[in-house]
Amino acid sequence: MLLNDLLQTVSKLSHQDKLRLIHFLLLEVAKEEGCDLESTDNQEQENALLKQLESTEAVVWSPYEAHEAAQTLSVLLADAKKQEGYA
Repeated sequence: MLLNDLLQTVSKLSHQDKLRLIHFLLLEVAKEEGCDLESTDNQEQENALLKQLESTEAVVWSPYEAHEAAQTLSVLLADAKKQEGYA
């Protein structure tokens, strides 16, 4: 299966299943790195992790309408040009 196909399938999963997938991938990557994160209380740990992830709020920042950031960047670019002798 190609990655694009897999990503389309993953996007159709429920929120709970996506969290389970994240947990699965974390364990798989840890195994590849030589760490064993699994224990006998795996189901209990999974439930605790899922509850923690569910309560986490994601913050997304966008450059749109970030006028102060644009002004700051403009000043930094102008200063860099002056220092390099372009202005």
